[in-house]
Amino acid sequence: MAVSLKGLKTLKLKNLKKRGKQNLFVVPFLFTFANAVFGLLSVIKTLEADFVAAAYCIILAAVMDFFDGKLARAFKTTSCLGMELDSLCDAISFCFAPAILLYSWYFCNFGIFGTFLVCLYLCFGLLRLAKFNIISLNKEQNLSYFIGLPTTLAAFFISTLIIRFEIISNKIFPFLQNPIYMFLLIFCISGLMISSVKFLSLKKLNYKLLLFAGSIGIIIYVPCFLAGLPLLFIGILSYTLSSVIYYVFSNSLRFLNKFF
Repeated sequence: MAVSLKGLKTLKLKNLKKRGKQNLFVVPFLFTFANAVFGLLSVIKTLEADFVAAAYCIILAAVMDFFDGKLARAFKTTSCLGMELDSLCDAISFCFAPAILLYSWYFCNFGIFGTFLVCLYLCFGLLRLAKFNIISLNKEQNLSYFIGLPTTLAAFFISTLIIRFEIISNKIFPFLQNPIYMFLLIFCISGLMISSVKFLSLKKLNYKLLLFAGSIGIIIYVPCFLAGLPLLFIGILSYTLSSVIYYVFSNSLRFLNKFF
């Protein structure tokens, strides 16, 4: 009788653990769906011509995207379903929503050229997500960096640009008042998503890359901070530029080593 009671308790404990894990499995999905919901809200706000609110919705979607992956790894509930769902939600929030926002906010005034640019951003973003999914299937991938600018950060950059555009175009980059440079900026951001530039990842730190990128980032970030300029925008810009500079610098050294 004692043995059967002990066995019953063990069975109940196993069932409780299994049920608990199933409950935890749902938590990352809630954040993933929240990512998509904020992406949809961004599109709705764009249609209502509330561009700043639309940009904030994309930032909130990025926050949700950050936590869903962290929670899935923390609870050990990562799955192929989660990866595919995350990619679909990212396509809504960081490819489609920013493209609609960019067009309605600025580029709708430039006819077919504006349309072409936002279509390019959308397509390059989708291609970046597809490439990331393929790389993620490779268990030997290097976790210290991303290949190409993540769509989340590209959308985050665009959102902070829109939110603080008046200050950015007057105090930091007056040349952005010229539409040609706005076209070039969005074209470069789009191109970086499908580039082979390595962008620092926090999943597994490459200390050499971290030291170089951090040094460049501080050089850019501190003067802007002291001048009271938009910190989120400057932070993303510092991260992007430091990664590009590191890529150009390291490849230049590799090229020169072939001849000297």
